[in-house]
Amino acid sequence: MLKRAVIDDCQLLIIGGSTAALGAALSAARYTQTCLLEPTDWIGGQLTTESLAAPDFAWHKLTDGNFTLDVGAINRLLKNRNPLFSEFLILAAILPTVNTIKKNLRVFYNTVIKHIEKDENGRRIIGVDSIQRTAKTTHNNDNCRFLSEELSDWYSRDESPWFTKTNLSFTQFQYVIEGSAWGEVLALANVTYLQGLTEQFDGDTSGIGNSTCGQSFTFDFLEKLMDKPTDEPKNPLPDRGNYSLASYKWEQIWTYRRSNTTATDSNHVAQYDITTQNWGYGNDYQDEYFFLSINETQLQLSDWKGGVNLNAIQGAEERAYGYHYWYRANAPEQWINHTILLRQLNMTGTCHGLAKLPYLRESRRSIGIDNFLMNITTISGHARDLVGYIFDDRIAIGAYDVDIHSIAKCKYPPYIYQKYDILPFFIPLRSLTNRDIDNLIVVGKSIAQTFLVNAATRLHPIEFSVGQAGGVTAAYAILNEIRTTAELVAQHSDRIRNMVKIYTPTSWTINGTLYPPS
Repeated sequence: MLKRAVIDDCQLLIIGGSTAALGAALSAARYTQTCLLEPTDWIGGQLTTESLAAPDFAWHKLTDGNFTLDVGAINRLLKNRNPLFSEFLILAAILPTVNTIKKNLRVFYNTVIKHIEKDENGRRIIGVDSIQRTAKTTHNNDNCRFLSEELSDWYSRDESPWFTKTNLSFTQFQYVIEGSAWGEVLALANVTYLQGLTEQFDGDTSGIGNSTCGQSFTFDFLEKLMDKPTDEPKNPLPDRGNYSLASYKWEQIWTYRRSNTTATDSNHVAQYDITTQNWGYGNDYQDEYFFLSINETQLQLSDWKGGVNLNAIQGAEERAYGYHYWYRANAPEQWINHTILLRQLNMTGTCHGLAKLPYLRESRRSIGIDNFLMNITTISGHARDLVGYIFDDRIAIGAYDVDIHSIAKCKYPPYIYQKYDILPFFIPLRSLTNRDIDNLIVVGKSIAQTFLVNAATRLHPIEFSVGQAGGVTAAYAILNEIRTTAELVAQHSDRIRNMVKIYTPTSWTINGTLYPPS
């Protein structure tokens, strides 16, 4: 029989352990009793479980006649960065920070959400059931399962040869933060949400469109360059083939996301280098969409399993492995068969060497109060505008170009292919809300935004800062006994922003001037 435990001492429940959820936990737990449900044994999303630890910052410039706005330089300015992304690696900053607040933060590792209970009006989440698994044996290379083989086991209430299970029921919390990488709260709460191209055009909230087309996804992995050719086991998976360096050199791919090197020149390859492979023409999986359609997901609500496409996950694993072997064999002569796939548990946390979870560029997306969505007009404009639309309830900042990795079978509407001049932009508090649930705060890729805007807000620093803002917002609501996010937006956004400033900038500094003025 499945063991059961009731947890009723969490004031704030964060569901998911994404980069945004981590940011939310670090800020919220300074004020209130916070519990976080993480599906793996690592927390941090893109930074950890998705094995893409190097943060991305804007790189583009905008021109307006003879005026140039260097958005990349503005984004890299320390005054415009979240402090945890400034002078040192974020993980080095996070660990001591977690230790200082651990009395208010409980992380339930290896825990997936299974069911959501709402009040009689359907406006508040009052209960969350989840499944926590405990490994029976230590996984090794002789007992090694890929995510596509193991994921269904995570969500099953039945004990398996690999795991014992405990049903964790969370009650008596006041607010919930949607911090999952897959937007699972939106689906399980049975609210209207957007997914992929479920918009007839940018800004439409009808939900009409194609929910099986959006951005491609990737299983990242780490490679090490040995001092001599090194044997590896043969590829155990079917090879997807059709890999390419495009117009780049092998060495450019190697140094693109290199994480450890002795080379004094950033363009040079050195023995014992370690690099992260995240390459659009290599391990990017473009054959299928990660999520099930909205209709298929609806049918899964009675026995939730994540609402994801297991065939796509399996295909992405095969793509990643095939690319590794291809890249290894197609190196310049002096490096052929020198690269090895790192399978050490301390590197990616898996026995097979792929990341614990796939690197996603999008998620299920909320629709905010009063049907609000951030649309492309709020983050784009002319270079001389300097910044995007200045929301009265702005709560975080971000900067990145619209970056879409397409899926081969999908037909995208014309607006996807237009060029948009993306300014340093602001993210409003109302984008962290949901029109159907009063005590739900949404962070990360699931905020209320269109497909295009998501393609510009999906990067590590933005996601983390939005998470910190969401954590502050939830704590403020709990401390002040405010029951609805609508009231937070209407009456308290200025006070919340003043608290958020402690953790992350809410205004842009450009040429020494603050926009908007403090």
